[in-house]
Amino acid sequence: MELANINDTMQAGQGGNKRFVPLFGSETFRSWIIYFRPGEQTDMHYHLSPETFIVLQGKASVKGLKGEERTIEKNEIVFFGAKDYYQITNVGDEPLVLVGNRSEAFGGAHVTAKE
Repeated sequence: MELANINDTMQAGQGGNKRFVPLFGSETFRSWIIYFRPGEQTDMHYHLSPETFIVLQGKASVKGLKGEERTIEKNEIVFFGAKDYYQITNVGDEPLVLVGNRSEAFGGAHVTAKE
């Protein structure tokens, strides 16, 4: 069994100016916290395994490859199936803090959309 305190992890990550903080990992699962400053975003991409993000702080725009877009905020969860393209952008005035989970080990494929 492993435990993590979300508040401690958030403070350590923000204090160390880290964007990505691993929480737990095995051969078939991983969990992490990721931070975005206002305006920061990911590229349009997908992963080979399903993935979720839980919003701990802030507000994000989540876009799909076909132009679909949703806004997610604190205490909301978004699910992406395997090979679902997405892009996350911090659209708020404060840091965006997400907890991510994926059913694969750290280092799995990150496939970006072709322009």
